[in-house]
Amino acid sequence: MARSGGRERGAYHHGDLAAALVRATLEIVDEVGVRGFSVAEAARRTRVSPGAPYRHFADRDALLAAAALEVSHRLQAIHLQAMATASSPHERLAMVAGSYVRAAAVHRGAFELLFAPGLRAHHLELRNSTREFIDLLLPSAFEVVPPGQGAKTAVELLEALSVMARGYVALLLDGMFGDPSAVAADVAARATRAGRALVDGYGLEAPTPS
Repeated sequence: MARSGGRERGAYHHGDLAAALVRATLEIVDEVGVRGFSVAEAARRTRVSPGAPYRHFADRDALLAAAALEVSHRLQAIHLQAMATASSPHERLAMVAGSYVRAAAVHRGAFELLFAPGLRAHHLELRNSTREFIDLLLPSAFEVVPPGQGAKTAVELLEALSVMARGYVALLLDGMFGDPSAVAADVAARATRAGRALVDGYGLEAPTPS
């Protein structure tokens, strides 16, 4: 058994351990939530000593922040995929809420991690990932808001979309709509319709489909 453990540990040389710990963290958070997470359990699942994670992460929050950053990257990929099919800036923005819901149905525990209090305040990379996402959406927001209203209105629109999307996600994960896996597509469609109404309320009238 000891020799087998040694071989397992050797597999994480050359930087693989950090990625393995992030994967283990996401699994644990999905099972027991952020409060139930421990670095020791992440180490156990990756078959390393309890002290090994601290060679890559300063503390528990640093490992949680790295896992949250991975969630943020996955979420951005889901948004990009959805936005690629949109026919107008209005639709690209409206799809944000729906893609949030679809992502939450797949990565349930990860969403608790993504919005865990305190992580963003102390981890620059995680804050930067939020800015990157805003930068991704801002061009569409500028196309939607009336001329002369500028950055303030565009940012307010994105804030409103984020709040609405997180509201749908919270209700979905709380089971208010039923089993999240079973109702995710319907809730995503409802969230997208609400997104359209919100975007139209902030900006120019949406173009009539040809």
